[in-house]
Amino acid sequence: MIKVMVLIRRRPDLSREQFRAYYEDHHVPLIDRLLPFYRVYRRHYLGDALRAGQVDGDFDVITELGFASTADFDAWRVALADPIILEQIRADESHFLVSDATRLWIVTDCASEYASN
Repeated sequence: MIKVMVLIRRRPDLSREQFRAYYEDHHVPLIDRLLPFYRVYRRHYLGDALRAGQVDGDFDVITELGFASTADFDAWRVALADPIILEQIRADESHFLVSDATRLWIVTDCASEYASN
């Protein structure tokens, strides 16, 4: 599976709750309609920092996209480059996130699992 991770920052005038509500209620359905090529579209909302002295980061959510095949991933990339689709996405993003701060990476998973005693 090809996986893309997207780091997203909310607009500074929105609370975490407002940001999450807009993302889930408005942006997710739009992306489902415009870019339906993924198998996984998971949002990981960042909460409070766990380390003493750690301050809030530059991002509010880590979005995970998983593609079942290279063909699905390529179709997503082609659609995302379409000016008509991109214009709709950017217009919606202006309601809840800082577009210029968004970062995307293709990632490779490595995991360790331990049995608890």
